Amino acid sequence: MKTTKEAKNKAKEMIWDVLPLIKGWESPEKTEQAKKIALKSIEQILMSNPTIKGSSDDLITMIVQTKAFYYMVKYEIENFN
Repeated sequence: MKTTKEAKNKAKEMIWDVLPLIKGWESPEKTEQAKKIALKSIEQILMSNPTIKGSSDDLITMIVQTKAFYYMVKYEIENFN
């Protein structure tokens, strides 16, 4: 299972990947826009039933572990400063 630290790192990565694409990205308002874009991406990922290799070979367990991880990422994005 992925950790909270990995979720926090993934959240930062998703926000920082979007920021340079937004003109004037240095402002707090642009960071909020980047967070909204990253959250949209998370919603799409969650709807797609993604799987990442976890501690199980069972597909259902992998889907549950992956969704749990991306819900942690979503939480970290929402609380990113």
